[in-house]
Amino acid sequence: MSTEHKHFSLFDPNANYDFVGRRQLYYALTGIGILASIIALATLGFNKGIDFKGGTKLILAFDDKAPLDRTQLHQAVTGVLQQATGKTDVGQVEVQDFSTGGTSGGKKHFSVVTELTSVVTQERRDVLTAKLKATFPKNEAIEWAVEGEDRVSLSLSDPVKVLPTYDGLREVFKEAGFAKVGTGSDAESQLDVNLFRSLQMMQTENKKEADISGEEQKLRDQKQKDLGERSDSRFTVVVEEFKAKLEDGIATKYGKTFLGVESSTAIAPSVADDLMSQGLVAILYAIVGIVLYIVLRFDIRYAPGALIALIHDVVLVVGAFSVAQVKFSMPVIAAVLTVAGYSITDTIVVFDRIREMQDRHPGAPIDVIVNSAINTTMSRTVLTSLTTFMTSASIFLFGGGLIRDFAFAMCIGVVVGTFSSIFVASPVFIWLHERLEARKAAMAKAAGRALIQIAPAQG
Repeated sequence: MSTEHKHFSLFDPNANYDFVGRRQLYYALTGIGILASIIALATLGFNKGIDFKGGTKLILAFDDKAPLDRTQLHQAVTGVLQQATGKTDVGQVEVQDFSTGGTSGGKKHFSVVTELTSVVTQERRDVLTAKLKATFPKNEAIEWAVEGEDRVSLSLSDPVKVLPTYDGLREVFKEAGFAKVGTGSDAESQLDVNLFRSLQMMQTENKKEADISGEEQKLRDQKQKDLGERSDSRFTVVVEEFKAKLEDGIATKYGKTFLGVESSTAIAPSVADDLMSQGLVAILYAIVGIVLYIVLRFDIRYAPGALIALIHDVVLVVGAFSVAQVKFSMPVIAAVLTVAGYSITDTIVVFDRIREMQDRHPGAPIDVIVNSAINTTMSRTVLTSLTTFMTSASIFLFGGGLIRDFAFAMCIGVVVGTFSSIFVASPVFIWLHERLEARKAAMAKAAGRALIQIAPAQG
């Protein structure tokens, strides 16, 4: 008695659909898609996210029992920025939450990233520069940072005492309406380096936490004492107006449940450009690595099809972001790399079946073999693609923030990746296989003629 096992299948593996018979049409569609994406990139460009545009990242701390969520805080931050700048469009604002624990004494943290880095206008900078020149007449240069946070550098012709100069700088900025500023100098930077080294040495000695805290406080007190005796000629002032306005606005709205801004970091546009360049280079390296893998696993006939399919997928996904003007950020780079890996996996499944059928049916027409390979793997391809697409679509529809952009890239990538595995990689393989076989046959024919000519001559 035999038991017959039936497996669910969307497509009959014994079917004989002619997938490669219209490969000229597929070549045309692929070319049109790539050309359209290139035109979109050239004309529309990228709608860069904060990762690739620059901005400010802040870590806000709330009481663990504070009744707020990511959406509420996003609205609150946007409102504060609109009020601080006097503009309704304050650019992109991203809010992500993370928790330090569920105990009553814990904190609830939110990461806030915004395109804004400053609320200090050029006119106010000019006023501050004039006040600094009047207060410190023996200055050699007063320079504002070109990008990033509101930082001004002051170089004096002669060294002066550090702490009194700090007081003088704070007074200048306070009179101009900037009560919260951070001061620094080369002398303090050197003392901070020494302090950090001492703290690192203490941690390596495996001392108790209480002992380390006590010694750390002594080191910080000694640093402050040494700073009072130091003189310097180079000073910096960071205007924390942006951080102060945001902190005051959030504190007004949430009261005592808001514990403060724990850190604030400005992301300069030049740094953001470097991140984007590195992301695009990572995509290039991934494509090169995948092509080398194909060459080593199969042979040179398979690699061009896989390469064209990968380029097709990456260019179309990136082009879709350009056309839709969806924010292009680091998670999108990760999505593009994921799409490349997904697509090549699907392509390898088809290539494996082609190679297997070539071994089983030597001498069979290559288009028949490729069609059969695609037909037998079609059910697996569609089921895998459909499952991935449904998951990505759910995230896109119901998710938010950066994960939504990632899901958008995956939705586009699954569709174009499935198309390229069936209608791009395999037809290119057929084209190259036919050219190589024709060349091999021509060489064999030429060798045969040469032997025929040599035989009579020997006779």
